[in-house]
Amino acid sequence: MYRLLIVDDEPAIVNGLALLFQEKADFELEVCKAYSAREALEIARKTKLDVVVSDIRMPQKSGLQLMDDIVYYWPSCRIILLTGYSEFDYVYEAMRKNVENYILKTEGIEPIFQAVKRAIDKLEQENHHSMLEEKALMHSQFAEPLLKKEMLEALLLGEPVTSLLTNARYAEMEFRVKIEQPAFFIAGQINRLEEQSPSHKSKLLHAVQQIFDTHLPVSIHGEQAIYDANTLVWLLQPDHELIARFTVEEHEVDWQGIVGYMKSILEAVQNDCEENLNISVSFALSGNLVKEWEHLHEQVEAARTSILKRFQLGQEMVVLDLGMKAEMMSSQMLLIEQIHHYIQNHLSGDLSLTAIAAEVHFNPSYLSRYYKQITGRNLMEYIQSTKLELAIAMMANPQMKLNEIASKLGFDSPSYFTTFFKKMTGTSPQEFRNLQ
Repeated sequence: MYRLLIVDDEPAIVNGLALLFQEKADFELEVCKAYSAREALEIARKTKLDVVVSDIRMPQKSGLQLMDDIVYYWPSCRIILLTGYSEFDYVYEAMRKNVENYILKTEGIEPIFQAVKRAIDKLEQENHHSMLEEKALMHSQFAEPLLKKEMLEALLLGEPVTSLLTNARYAEMEFRVKIEQPAFFIAGQINRLEEQSPSHKSKLLHAVQQIFDTHLPVSIHGEQAIYDANTLVWLLQPDHELIARFTVEEHEVDWQGIVGYMKSILEAVQNDCEENLNISVSFALSGNLVKEWEHLHEQVEAARTSILKRFQLGQEMVVLDLGMKAEMMSSQMLLIEQIHHYIQNHLSGDLSLTAIAAEVHFNPSYLSRYYKQITGRNLMEYIQSTKLELAIAMMANPQMKLNEIASKLGFDSPSYFTTFFKKMTGTSPQEFRNLQ
């Protein structure tokens, strides 16, 4: 499933396009919406984007400027620009920046559908090519320098980082993570790895490392190791530009923003491992290690334990944020109840697959399949039926206006609510209310 973001400062255009794409049966897309360049950038910083359809003329920041930011985070994202004007300067700049397509709004919806379809086809071709390259890499032997491997193993086993860095034995070795700068670790576990033969286990671990390297952006660098023959560990450091992009007022780093960006990268790694290796991988991310290096061993052990507990509960493709307290769920139905509770309490807010998955520490793509496997219905069906039930209950109160009900249920406009209600019941909200 690919993710489409629609951006325009006119809500009617955004909502209309979103509805048309959701109703288009031959598209399997998760559709996200943004009503400004700022909102689109916030989504891009925490959600992997595959295709963006954006208005070229918006207040504060144009579609061309927004494109530069989005492509920084997601280089393979395809950009389609919309405009109400046929202006040569915009066309020239768009083509110079290798925009996927440039469409006049007066051309209607069909050219937009076709442009998105072509963009998805190109993504499919690129993914296929990337898969072939990854398979070729899996056949090649990759060996870390022995000294670096030895040092990383000692670090993960509890040896103080300062003593290792000052040890003459490692004096000539470049350690690419600077301990005085913001850094974090990621621990990864392959589900049911113990069932594999030793040789196949080793191949799978190195294959996951290679896929991880493929998805890791140049803005994040570091070191990697296999700990205790079963656990993948990466020590990672954002570069200065990425830190600057996540620095807020008073020069404070928005660490949760960096974690959110990394979670989206891990989602792509998990999906790739499942598709190409037929395995499920779970990850746990640490907080900032600047003042925590001496406790690295304990934190890695805690990460392994947390992931294994999730495996025991039948939960796969989990992404845990060790910097936040996450309650362990005791059963599958408890997880479903947690999802339902979140939906019921956020009907007027963000109910995207990404937002729900973040609440329960799941991979968004896997969460959708997991929910259907347990409940027998699609997650979107539950969200829509919940909104419909609450809408009908609120309509029984004559004091509540239809636009108030639409707002409480998270609809951006009364007309969007009317379209939804009519699709679900066959009648408009006003007709339904008149019949009661």
